[in-house]
Amino acid sequence: MVESIILGLDGANWDLLSPWLESGKLPNIQSLRDNGTTADLESCLPPVTCPNWRCYSTGKNPGKLGVYWWEKIDAENRTLSTPTSKSFKSANYWDYLAADDISTGIFNLPMTYPPLPVEDGYLAAGGPGSEQDDYTNPTELELELNERGYRLHPNSPITSQEDESVADDIVDLIDERLTTFQSLLDNRDVDVAHCTVFYINVLQHYFWRDEPTARAWQVIDEHIGEIRAQYPEVTLYLMSDHGCAEIDTMFYANRWLEEEGFLKTTVSSATGVLERFEINKQRISKLADKLGARRLIATLAPEQIKQVVPEDDEGAKRDQKLSRINWEQSRAVASGQGLIYVLDGRKKTRERIVEKLSSLQSSISGTPIAQSVRTREETYEGPYVSEAPEIVFDQTPGIHTSGAIGANPVFEDISHWSAENVRTGLFLADGPDVIESAGDRISITDVAPTILHEHGSAIPTDIDGKPLELFDRQLPGERGPIVPDFVDQRSGESVQNRLEDLGYLQ
Repeated sequence: MVESIILGLDGANWDLLSPWLESGKLPNIQSLRDNGTTADLESCLPPVTCPNWRCYSTGKNPGKLGVYWWEKIDAENRTLSTPTSKSFKSANYWDYLAADDISTGIFNLPMTYPPLPVEDGYLAAGGPGSEQDDYTNPTELELELNERGYRLHPNSPITSQEDESVADDIVDLIDERLTTFQSLLDNRDVDVAHCTVFYINVLQHYFWRDEPTARAWQVIDEHIGEIRAQYPEVTLYLMSDHGCAEIDTMFYANRWLEEEGFLKTTVSSATGVLERFEINKQRISKLADKLGARRLIATLAPEQIKQVVPEDDEGAKRDQKLSRINWEQSRAVASGQGLIYVLDGRKKTRERIVEKLSSLQSSISGTPIAQSVRTREETYEGPYVSEAPEIVFDQTPGIHTSGAIGANPVFEDISHWSAENVRTGLFLADGPDVIESAGDRISITDVAPTILHEHGSAIPTDIDGKPLELFDRQLPGERGPIVPDFVDQRSGESVQNRLEDLGYLQ
């Protein structure tokens, strides 16, 4: 019989939900707030799905995982890669539970594809970087899910606020996801079960609090009520990987680096013409979807054409972005959402960028671009800090940073997104055994040791988080870390395409 259920609500925070809670539109979440303990949850920088869901599952900051965002730029070899489940250099809390004969079911957790091993229980990998094939452990679970018509992703990608039919499909997908999870709770007996609702944050990015998002949250609330009613004795956790806030400024970090003299880019004549006439892969993809020919066009298009057509209105991304950099004359390049790589390795370059960025204000809103600007050594701790971007800045709420390279201004008052991630997420714990307060603010790395504490499982010595003292029981002892047998893999092109469709590889 399940004893703990963790519902991961991607991109949720109390500020986002407050209007719906106050109006009575989310009665089941409000009931849990009234009866349980709540806190703000602080994510690791940058506050993004990747790496934060694995910061949750490992209890560690990215400096101990070796993954910092959806992409990693290798300046020495001039390459770019996107991480998979096996890029994270750590065991997860379910590995420690399994060592104590405590079974787990992990459902739809992002950054678990290819599916990670689970010794006692099951795992179904979550999006966005997952494929519809070979996505479960054990493999027979995939057959069971496929027979149900289970979908990992919407039928079509969402690319703008005008994609209302895709939004409707995402709401249906969220409903299907939670219905399937409830079926697994009924039919696959585990001690600890986790389910992430990832695509709710995709709706928030594109629609903020508009009708599709509100409708999806009401669906989520209904399922939460059903789960609580069916399992009144379990400890029910609600948590997120980060929060969300409305955007007022689009900040093109690479354009700023270029204007400040830190980045030099080039553009072919063909790409320049395409950008001038606003022809890009996203627009071609949307047209192909309407014609039902997306896969055919992607297959038949020559590689030379793919290399010169910009990704979307923002410009070049992933490997195409690297081809636009004049490496000999450039000293820095940005990824999205607050990360900058220093290419020349000079401390003076890093210090100058930190100084300039710390005083930079949006020409749209007048607010600072960053709440803080830090070096990687000030941000992370662990054996893989040297792999991190040299500069990490915490975007001010309202700022959305793009790492694309293209013909765009430094600042713009429009974005393909309506809302951007912020560092403050949410946490809630409710159940008969929860007798203490979580406090006002916790770290995302505290959740894994809290789950271990609840089940009397010793805490590994190499994690950053501390167990929340929610339960009237003795804290468990410590143990040495489990070292997983993993192989670092780069994602395939189809996974990178899906990340681009959602607007993450910017």
